[in-house]
Amino acid sequence: MTRVKICGLTREEDVDAVADAGAHALGFISGFPSSPRNLSIERAASLMSRLPLFANPVLVTTAEALVENSDAIKRMAPKTIQLQGGSFSSDTIRSVFRARLIRTFPVGREGEDNTSAPSRAKEAVKGYDALLADTKVQGKEGGTGVTSDWAVCAGIRKAIAPAPLILAGGLRPENVGVAIVAVAPFCVDVSSGVESTPGVKDISKVKAFIANAAGAEEKMVTP
Repeated sequence: MTRVKICGLTREEDVDAVADAGAHALGFISGFPSSPRNLSIERAASLMSRLPLFANPVLVTTAEALVENSDAIKRMAPKTIQLQGGSFSSDTIRSVFRARLIRTFPVGREGEDNTSAPSRAKEAVKGYDALLADTKVQGKEGGTGVTSDWAVCAGIRKAIAPAPLILAGGLRPENVGVAIVAVAPFCVDVSSGVESTPGVKDISKVKAFIANAAGAEEKMVTP
């Protein structure tokens, strides 16, 4: 079963509606001041506290933010931390915060040179619980809204196995089914593709995304 992560939650009503719609994980962004979805650690913790028992909260942040907000993040006690950019000591982060770790990995768009991506991904995922493939766009750190090369992402999934692959980048209700069939990821991750404006979720799009992800299962054959 392909899981669904809805990222970039900023409002109580969206958190409640997304959880009710059946999302497996909800992402809360902190440490990216230029992002319209950026939250303080305290605000992220408040929104996370609304999640029902079996919905997984994910703190999306940076190593620098972990250091700056260490005490507050310990109090938050996130189940999962997704780290964006840079190099990290996964052992240190895991020992301090007692959380599962996702590492973000940039993938070029179709037609760009992605030849080395699977081998680099295999190295990048070491020490982490999962790898999130997001589209590489100059000047942006994640949340690009641009699709990557799905054939390369399928190769990355095979290279990092048994570690799970989370597919992000340009997903929306209209293409998530095709992406799942093409890549066979453990999870699909969406933010801007289910929004009415940055940081505000369109719940009809969220529901369609989750339904279309579930509907792709019967078409998916994992090689």
